[in-house]
Amino acid sequence: MSVPLAVIEDIIDASGAAPAIEALLPAAARRRQLTARTLLTGMLLALAGRRPAHLTEARNALITLPEAGQVRLGVTADWKTGPHQLTYRQTGHTARLVTRALGKDEPGGAPSAVLQAVCGGLLEASIPAVHKNASTALAAGWTGVESWSRPPRHGTTACADPEAAWGAPHR
Repeated sequence: MSVPLAVIEDIIDASGAAPAIEALLPAAARRRQLTARTLLTGMLLALAGRRPAHLTEARNALITLPEAGQVRLGVTADWKTGPHQLTYRQTGHTARLVTRALGKDEPGGAPSAVLQAVCGGLLEASIPAVHKNASTALAAGWTGVESWSRPPRHGTTACADPEAAWGAPHR
């Protein structure tokens, strides 16, 4: 199932994630061709196409957009030498800046408050308005991840990995 570009852009805009990330990025002498909004768009386009949100897939999703979309999102920009399409190096540079900006201030196992807010905003914005108040139950999704555990020792109920599910279907 493919998600239209307009829907992905609406989710990103409603979340407020892109301006929050941009505000954290260092100022540069020259404007970056790839904005945080466009990077997030590429990652969500890749995911919508059932591909991982790796940088190569995000860039591929962006450079395969129709020309008008590429120009509007800054994937193709006018340079002195003519039209310039976003490179993998530019994609990696912006991704490193975003990763550094959203990184944790202190180690400890939890993501930074800013990263939690960005992820929460994106998740909240992805829920269609008609379903926002349909239930008080919360769920983000489920992915079958292989995990192994030994059965409990004789006379106990504790497993080596209590979160491992027996017989969970893997996709």
